[in-house]
Amino acid sequence: MKDYDRIAELVINLTEINIFENRRTQNLVDARALFDYIMYKVHTKTLESIAIYYESQGKSSDHSSIYYRLSKFKDLVRRRPEFMTWLNIIKNNTVGSEELLIIIDKIKNLKTAESKEQLNELLDKLNYKEKLYNTLISKT
Repeated sequence: MKDYDRIAELVINLTEINIFENRRTQNLVDARALFDYIMYKVHTKTLESIAIYYESQGKSSDHSSIYYRLSKFKDLVRRRPEFMTWLNIIKNNTVGSEELLIIIDKIKNLKTAESKEQLNELLDKLNYKEKLYNTLISKT
């Protein structure tokens, strides 16, 4: 659930909307669509697991609601371009599970000084992303 919590916190901070509030205003639906899109497309979570996360946060949801919001995401971005900016900020400042597995594999295969340099570059990027994430979170 850590991935979910981090992304939810970023979406809430950027949009200034609590996506777990049990209402259906357009702004809430838009913010949820951003969260759903990131979790489904970027972090490859299932519709059902996203719905379960909403439920764990006190927001009733099911996979069909999430699917509907995902289907409307392109329209949302056309209507509200700031959502594309926010999507890019979040995509570029979080490390997903797949990225972590790639990093771990690279670390396991270190053999030369050049490899160690590459590792240091990766760690610098992760450190930068973490600082940027903390900056975004602290703005609230």
